[in-house]
Amino acid sequence: MKFYSIIFLTSLLLLGGCSGRNELNELLILTGMGVDVGENNTVIVTFQAVNPKAQAGGDAGGGGASQAQSYTFESEGEDIIEAVFNASDILSRKLFFSHMSSLLISEEFARERGIHEVSDFLERHYELRDSYLLFIIKETTAAAILNTFTPLDTSSTKNIESLTKVTGGTLSLKDGTTLENTIRWRFGDDRDPVVMGVEKVNKQESSTNTEVLNEIEGNKSSLRLTGLALFDKDYLVDWLSMKDSIAWAIVTKESKDVKSYMVKCPDGQGTIGFLLKEIEVKAQPKIVDEQLNYSIELEGHINLQGMACTIKLSTEQGVNELQTIINEEMKNTIQTAVTNAKESQLDYYGIKNLLSKNQPNEWKQMKDDWSSLYENMVIEMDVNFYLESPGARVDNNEGQ
Repeated sequence: MKFYSIIFLTSLLLLGGCSGRNELNELLILTGMGVDVGENNTVIVTFQAVNPKAQAGGDAGGGGASQAQSYTFESEGEDIIEAVFNASDILSRKLFFSHMSSLLISEEFARERGIHEVSDFLERHYELRDSYLLFIIKETTAAAILNTFTPLDTSSTKNIESLTKVTGGTLSLKDGTTLENTIRWRFGDDRDPVVMGVEKVNKQESSTNTEVLNEIEGNKSSLRLTGLALFDKDYLVDWLSMKDSIAWAIVTKESKDVKSYMVKCPDGQGTIGFLLKEIEVKAQPKIVDEQLNYSIELEGHINLQGMACTIKLSTEQGVNELQTIINEEMKNTIQTAVTNAKESQLDYYGIKNLLSKNQPNEWKQMKDDWSSLYENMVIEMDVNFYLESPGARVDNNEGQ
């Protein structure tokens, strides 16, 4: 009996302490974090946090209904570690990172300091997962984006996260780009990373006050995704055009299965809008007689959404003409995008990684000549999209 009494008392001592646990009202729940360059090359970190009073739902006397759904707080330091630690001097609650969904890094920071120190710190932090979305902020600061009250969502981080998930969006990435992607591409796949970009629609407008939400003109406080930010190892070096970004998403299979697309009519007057469905991609690099060939095959279906061209889809000739226009445009777009990639000498399509897996012996012999191999790479394209549906009508009204 004495033995069991000792075990019981010991258990009470071990279980009784709650000093390592935080109550909810002691935590500041973060939804996003931004990183900018400060004066004298310091690091400014902006935290976007849930406003606990607003989350109360405006109960009697609480005033939650009239408050912002989120607040931002800014801290500065010599590096990101010091900036985050200094935040405790201005906050009455402990920073809680586990619900953070987005990391925003300014273009200036990514160009001048790179992203290694940020990724290294956040990957080590015990509360942080590296599966949250990563964005590079174009032509403004991460703080400016986090301080924007957007018209359709409760916070700017929620807004840009939603932009990546919109069905039929221009870029239409399946999962966006995450810090996890960047680390894997950079260190696991020996591949140059690309990251989603964000910018303000109206760069001249300030929308840091909740009063802007009463404006009917939503563009003043709207954000949008840009072309992808291109990195050479840890440093931002360029921005891909939207066409090149879309091509990258399709070829690397990062695109959604259904995606919106537009091409011009043959005479340049008017547009053809359609959905690409059930996209099948085969992208295969191969070394043959010391020559690198990159073969890309695309197949899928077309659902027509709108057409300003005078093409009669009630005839086989018209259907073939439409398919030819779309296939040729897709072929030229992807050919141009991959050509731009090899001219940059940055391998963001992951060609080296595929070669090392598929042709290990040839790659071992040729890898020291990668620069020349890549520069002289031959691109072979085969694109075949077929019209599945012309929409609710076959021909347009013109001439009828």
